[in-house]
Amino acid sequence: MFVMWYAETGKLGLNRFSQQGGFTLAEILVVITIIGILSAIAVPNWSTLLPTYAVNGAARQVQSELHKLKSRAVSENAAFRLVFSTSSYTVEKYSGGSYQLTGENKALPSGITLAGTSDTTLGFTSRGTSSDSSDKTVKLCNTKGAGKNMVLSNTGRVRIENGTC
Repeated sequence: MFVMWYAETGKLGLNRFSQQGGFTLAEILVVITIIGILSAIAVPNWSTLLPTYAVNGAARQVQSELHKLKSRAVSENAAFRLVFSTSSYTVEKYSGGSYQLTGENKALPSGITLAGTSDTTLGFTSRGTSSDSSDKTVKLCNTKGAGKNMVLSNTGRVRIENGTC
């Protein structure tokens, strides 16, 4: 009886459980419309940024590979080089008077190609310097015509520069 009296007077707060919560149809439609408008704005911009991200990622991938190759050349006391094709590169080691394939073949990311006017090899001596007496450049290009130059200086420094294709 005591509980019933509190329930009837609302002192237990039981009345708030009788109200139903949720969203109205109008509120849901407004949120869906806002999401649609934001998506319509964002999707075209995102698709134009993807090729830029791809060429930047490819440049960092090749730069990382060159740094590893330089360390490997010093640690194994042998000359190494990367040989580029239009969409991939291989690692070669100088042994027995000529360069031999090491079996490492890596593809460039999708949509990234090597510019035809670029040098096709970048290599290191056993001392970690460039195997060429002058700077060498490999140019990576994306589908939008933007590019990155991978420059190997004669001292063995690897750097990335902006370029066009």
